[in-house]
Amino acid sequence: MPMKTTKVALRKMMILKACLILFIPVFFLSSCMLSSVRLNQIPQPLPSAKLRIHVVAVTSGNHPSGAWKVPPEEYASNMARSTARMLQNLGIYEVVPASDVQLVLGDRKIAAWEWKRNDWALAKEVGKAVHADYILCTERSFKLHLQQDFSLINLHTGSTFNVSNYLPRPMTDDQSIMAMMRVNYRTLFKSAQSDLLKTALNKGKAVSEEMKPVASGKGEGDVKKPGKEHLEVTAKQKIEEEPQDIIVSAKAKPEEKQLTAEEKQIAFEKEMEKVLTAQNTKQHGSRIVVYDFDSAESLRIVGLILAEALREELYKLGGFVLVNRENMAQVMDERKLQQSGLVNEKQAIKLGEWMAASEAVTGKIAFIGSSSILQVKRIDIRTMGTLSLGSLKCKAGEEDELLTTMPELARKLTQLQKQQQGAKQ
Repeated sequence: MPMKTTKVALRKMMILKACLILFIPVFFLSSCMLSSVRLNQIPQPLPSAKLRIHVVAVTSGNHPSGAWKVPPEEYASNMARSTARMLQNLGIYEVVPASDVQLVLGDRKIAAWEWKRNDWALAKEVGKAVHADYILCTERSFKLHLQQDFSLINLHTGSTFNVSNYLPRPMTDDQSIMAMMRVNYRTLFKSAQSDLLKTALNKGKAVSEEMKPVASGKGEGDVKKPGKEHLEVTAKQKIEEEPQDIIVSAKAKPEEKQLTAEEKQIAFEKEMEKVLTAQNTKQHGSRIVVYDFDSAESLRIVGLILAEALREELYKLGGFVLVNRENMAQVMDERKLQQSGLVNEKQAIKLGEWMAASEAVTGKIAFIGSSSILQVKRIDIRTMGTLSLGSLKCKAGEEDELLTTMPELARKLTQLQKQQQGAKQ
């Protein structure tokens, strides 16, 4: 009996040794493959408060014949181009150009599995080498349906935001695929909004410090502190007495309910239906333009993110036809105007007329003591009258808290209109 037990134990040990002999070289080779991708160094880009994003797009897994209308390499370059166009139109982001990625990688072609392995480890390393703040990893695959997975990873903190869903088989036409991408981007960047705003705040401060003028022997009094006087004046400007100002204090973000994969897919399909319906039917409601919020240079990107958050909330409320920022930028470019810092009401109204808008929203964010205050005004372009006012307040340096009360601000700004619409019905 002991002899039999010994033989069994020896056999098990031999099997274990054989497994180790097979496993160790595979692990070693995989590690070597990852470390063999040599990355070149490139110079730091010019100082900018914009959030720099490196886009990686891959196609993975097996798929039925004809599932993809474009091959993987073309898909990767198309995704990088379309993402760059969409994000850069917002004025918040700067997408790493393909030329920078090529300088870092040289002639090396990276396979999808290499990008993805070890939780996108190589993508993170390349992202750092091209001086990105975030990497945006997009993956298309075909399981039972056309699947899309998005990950946005903060390279400074490691924070990761994910979106994953699929298109039901009847919805695989080009229009549905484009709508799917728009919904996914909106959902992904909405979930990362607070993280993006914190990064923008830190970058803005760093860039502001770098851009400070250096004393040149003319005496301390000759060195002007950038934007301080303008900030003080802007923050204390009196706003019209009527209608009454609405003060909404920023509060801690409530804990969100975690949705199951099935609930997320249902929400995605509802949003898809909303987007496709909007594309195929004439929209009704007041045509409204939301201008970028005026702010000091250190808060410029923060102001853009907050303005975009308000646009998103107005879109969700409905009852308005929003002028998108791309159209706004196009009109301003044609008129040789720059939107940044546009707070002059007459200019805002004139531009609104050029864009066939009936209403405009302007806002400014400024420091008063140890607080940051966002003031927003909704204007009737035809009468030049103020329709509603709103304010948000938080501690300076904690501007991401303003995002939590943005839905409430949007509701208060549109309350009068909703009441009027209800009375008409």
